[in-house]
Amino acid sequence: MVLPMVTNVGSISSLPPDVQALLAFSKYFVFGLWIFGLLFALFSPVSALSTMCLAIFGTYLLSEDPQMVNCYAVIRSTVIGQCCGHGGLQMLMPFLLLSAINTLMDSLQLVQVFTVYGVGAFKFIPVDLLLGIWVCEFASTAICWRVLKTIMPNPADGYQQLPGGPVQTGSSATQPAAGFQPFCGQGHRLGG
Repeated sequence: MVLPMVTNVGSISSLPPDVQALLAFSKYFVFGLWIFGLLFALFSPVSALSTMCLAIFGTYLLSEDPQMVNCYAVIRSTVIGQCCGHGGLQMLMPFLLLSAINTLMDSLQLVQVFTVYGVGAFKFIPVDLLLGIWVCEFASTAICWRVLKTIMPNPADGYQQLPGGPVQTGSSATQPAAGFQPFCGQGHRLGG
């Protein structure tokens, strides 16, 4: 399996306006992760750990947002903050992957709870909190996927330029040289 690499690791302000609006909307789900995660930690501290990590990643992703700057500064000054880099778009892929994994795992947990207890599960506060966490995780996954698809390069001819690689321009770049035949010529044996 190959994971796409985000080559545009610039500022959020360098993104198109519609992508900036998506990321600005995602901060409400990061706020939800913080609130639901802290409340869920009162009932199940170990289970809330992945949600809190996701909230930290989301805060780092939105480190340029005016409403998230103070929270980012507090986390950045702690021991936890020293291991996450400088934040910004470089946190898009970790945030996307962790939110997708958390969404899947919490979906399985919710299916199990609703299979056993049915609608009566809503009487339990931890189930309500887990459902709120799941909504925030699912929305964060969907938003980050759309942002990632927008900023990833989409080469028309299937060729993606690697950093430091040869530069190919025009239609001659995709055409083989005249008289070229692949897999023709003398072979070489190794070790003999």
